[in-house]
Amino acid sequence: MKVSEIMTTSVHTITSGRSVSYAAEQMNEWKIGSLIVVDHDQVQGIITSRDVRSSHPNRIVADAMTPNPVTISPDHDIWDAYRMLTENQIERILVMDKTEMKGLVTREEVMRKLAEFMDSHTGLYRAPYIQYIGEEFLKQRQPFHLIFVDINDFGRINKEYGHPFGDDVIRTLSQRLSALAKEKYDYLCRYAGDEFVLISLADQEQVEEYLEEIGRPMVLEGVSISVAVGHVDGCKEPDFFSHSLKELLRKVSLISSYNKQFKEEYAASINR
Repeated sequence: MKVSEIMTTSVHTITSGRSVSYAAEQMNEWKIGSLIVVDHDQVQGIITSRDVRSSHPNRIVADAMTPNPVTISPDHDIWDAYRMLTENQIERILVMDKTEMKGLVTREEVMRKLAEFMDSHTGLYRAPYIQYIGEEFLKQRQPFHLIFVDINDFGRINKEYGHPFGDDVIRTLSQRLSALAKEKYDYLCRYAGDEFVLISLADQEQVEEYLEEIGRPMVLEGVSISVAVGHVDGCKEPDFFSHSLKELLRKVSLISSYNKQFKEEYAASINR
């Protein structure tokens, strides 16, 4: 989804020479939290309600505003807007098409829209999130670890123990994965059904610890639950950046399936 689809085009402006008290009056009248500062058709900055509260009412807007506001193109993805809001710790971004002001996008609207991509069952983002993250890293030629996690025999678990128990299994695994993932360099989603995907920028040693912990069986209400794990290392994978994320996900899911089959065959050979 593009920024142009969620931005507001009804942007209110003010000139830099007006008083802070006038800016406050305008915000109150329009029931808005910011004004774009424009002189001679050129954007000079942004003044927010926070700026107004921290400045003397007799000062001019030029003294209270934030110059050179953070901007984004209307063609950018809303995930870009979310990243910029988070990195700059701001509440709104000015939408610009080259030198032309197009609108404003707020944190509130971005978060409201991103909530539609949230899996209500686990609290994790769904597949579009990881697709965006992976594609961005590939464009930047940033190598990463791609980890695919699939619950073994999930269909049998649902049939044998019931779907409510299966739901508990999904939640328990998501909690384990969330506890492992570090906000600084890990990106996690519930990809589909009983499948999860983790993109990590952690070092090799850290990822090995992840894989060991993820592969450890869980016991839930006396039932042992295991997972199959696939892993592709972007630093070691031949021609990593010549692949699309879709191709990499296919590869890592096949590795997961192979590992699952190998475990099943090994377990069967032991029980003969």
